Amino acid sequence: MEHDIRDLFKNKEQLKKELPKGHRTDFIKKLDGVKNSKNKRRSYYFLKIAASILFLLFCGYFFQNTNSKPEKTALEIQFEGIENEYLININKEWNAFIDIAKDTVLIRKYKEKLKESDTDYKKITTQLKEFPNNINVLESLIDNLQRRLQLIRDIKEHINELNQKNTSNETIYI
Repeated sequence: MEHDIRDLFKNKEQLKKELPKGHRTDFIKKLDGVKNSKNKRRSYYFLKIAASILFLLFCGYFFQNTNSKPEKTALEIQFEGIENEYLININKEWNAFIDIAKDTVLIRKYKEKLKESDTDYKKITTQLKEFPNNINVLESLIDNLQRRLQLIRDIKEHINELNQKNTSNETIYI
């Protein structure tokens, strides 16, 4: 099947073929169809870009809101340390008081007083959350904690004194 290309072009008559009637209109219709499909693809391409941008904005917003925790000031950190120290001491003193006290009525009475102080403490704590840099609120919160601790210490001291008097009265001299 070897042919010389030059021989093919010598016969120009064979190369001239008649195109069918309506070939031009069919060709134009096909071109219009290709243009319409390209326009549809471009609109989808634009939507893909818009969706990607919205996704990135949403991810950025979500990441920023989950990672942004309010930083505590030095005053808040220092106050939390003081507060924790007082609460630990109050719990220790209360447990020591319960161990020493034998009167359940007395325990119940002071438990009610501590509950009252605790409700005041919670109110002051909510005020502190509203106004974190208000010195008066901080002082009243510390004062509340001091009063609670002193109340337990005083009653514990009173019970120790009563126990000492009872043991000294029970001592028999020979």
